[in-house]
Amino acid sequence: MLTQLFSDTDLLLKKVVFNSGINIVLGKYSDKEKKGINGIGKSSLVRLIGYCLLSNSVETQFLHPKYDFLRKEKHNIILEFSLENKSYFIKRTFEKNDLIFFGNSPDGLDSYTKSELKTILSNKFFPFEQEDLFFKGERLGTLLDFYIKDDLHQQRRSEPTNFSSGTSSANNKAIFNFFLLGLPTRNLISYKELAEEYDQYFNTVKGLEEKIKNDHGKSLEEFRSDRFRIEQNIALIEQSLNNYTFLDSYKKIETDLISLTGEINTQLKQYHSLDRKLKKIKESFQFNQEIDIRQVRRIYNETQAVIGDLLSRKIEEVLNFKKEIIESRNKFLVVKESELQKSINEILNSISKVEKKRSELYQLLDEKGALESIENAYERLTNEKTKLATNQHILKQIEELQEKLSELSIFISEVKRDILLDLKQNESTINELRILFLDILKNAIVLDQESTQGYFAISPRHDSNRNQLPFKIEVEIPKADALGQSRLKIVAYDLMVFIKNIISDKKYPRFLIHDGAYHSIALFTKIKALNYIYHSHLRYPHFQYIVSFNEDEVFIPDEKQELIGDFDFNLQDLVIAEYTDNPSEMIFKREF
Repeated sequence: MLTQLFSDTDLLLKKVVFNSGINIVLGKYSDKEKKGINGIGKSSLVRLIGYCLLSNSVETQFLHPKYDFLRKEKHNIILEFSLENKSYFIKRTFEKNDLIFFGNSPDGLDSYTKSELKTILSNKFFPFEQEDLFFKGERLGTLLDFYIKDDLHQQRRSEPTNFSSGTSSANNKAIFNFFLLGLPTRNLISYKELAEEYDQYFNTVKGLEEKIKNDHGKSLEEFRSDRFRIEQNIALIEQSLNNYTFLDSYKKIETDLISLTGEINTQLKQYHSLDRKLKKIKESFQFNQEIDIRQVRRIYNETQAVIGDLLSRKIEEVLNFKKEIIESRNKFLVVKESELQKSINEILNSISKVEKKRSELYQLLDEKGALESIENAYERLTNEKTKLATNQHILKQIEELQEKLSELSIFISEVKRDILLDLKQNESTINELRILFLDILKNAIVLDQESTQGYFAISPRHDSNRNQLPFKIEVEIPKADALGQSRLKIVAYDLMVFIKNIISDKKYPRFLIHDGAYHSIALFTKIKALNYIYHSHLRYPHFQYIVSFNEDEVFIPDEKQELIGDFDFNLQDLVIAEYTDNPSEMIFKREF
């Protein structure tokens, strides 16, 4: 619950102390026609609460030039709230990306970044109490949009379940509402993830089909058929190349080419054979004296001088003899190396001459156009194979993606079945919500006892396709087409969710703020709604309903009291903040 809102830089007209039960922020205008319903600070008070609780949208509003004085004068704002009988304070300045201060005492606050404090407050305001009741992503900003609704947000909101300003996804809206309604979200989250994955694959397939259409001017099926045509073309070209023969006038050249090519191959074999022999001869030239005579003499002399000297002389004799043999062998190898090198040079020279003749014959054929058909055939073959590879690559991608889509469709169907099973298993909770909603309609809208037009329901969608949730959330009240009734539908839904969580003792916020929610709603309906909330608080005396009105919106003329009724409480006793169109009596003590 909220305790107080204040500033130690003298920003506010006065500090705002919040009470249990109904808290009214009242606006008074001396010239209603001139001032209208805005501009004195009712909505600014609500936004300051949201700002302290790290609302992104409110932070953007306070960066507007009309609030520049907050930065120039270095103002701050402090919100105190209580949680499990312990006080907490949040202190913020209005500088962009400034640190935020948080703690249990206004004189001993620690500094945090916005992301750090969001994590802390998320766990305090919206803890995960059940294994199957959770959702991923930012909880604080998303769910506080339900609990704190300023005038601007209220005007943009047309559907009760669409309370989060940051999302338009039907899946996300369902998850957020299920979380607040106390209904399992696990399978809803699985459905959302599977549906998003399906959409990614589906869009990729569509993109590939579009690329095929743009690049080739063909549909996917036409493009698939192209593959068989290309394969047939390749087979025909390859067959023509395999069966290709020169014209009769070029038979002699063809025969000579075959003969020259055979001669070149024979001489290359001789060259490689001689080259290997030459390498072996060069390796044989190396003389490696692996014995160190001085080392041998030193080792044996350490034991006995005579043995060392005798052994060294014997080794020298052996090595000298070996050296003489190697020198004689090398003389022979030099001669042999020279002969091999000469033969290799002759073969290389002969190959060169034959290659020249073959080149001349090819040139002759080329000049006469004999090779043109072969070159064209190879070029066509290369082009067709390239087209086939591209075609097969794209089709393989599409086929793999379509296979994944088929698998995902099965998974999505199974998850949808599990969602409907969750709803069946939680039918008692849904029925409790239905009864509470009807109770709110009966007491806040003066619903005809026999009318069946107003209801809350979560029912299976039997005709749902893959893109639809397998259920629908319906919130209806009589004559909801009228602006006032449409807004009251939102109020009724909010009260149902809020009061149900109070009754269930959920560890969610015990405050609900409605700013501008009752514009265009009939006075007798406002009286009924506030009386219902007042009596609900008497039954469950631990919540706060913070609501803003202009004085004329809740003024009951004496002559109409019998007709439309009266409040069951003294309205002025519940006013926690009062602002007028006098600049010195506005929230910031100035006209802004």
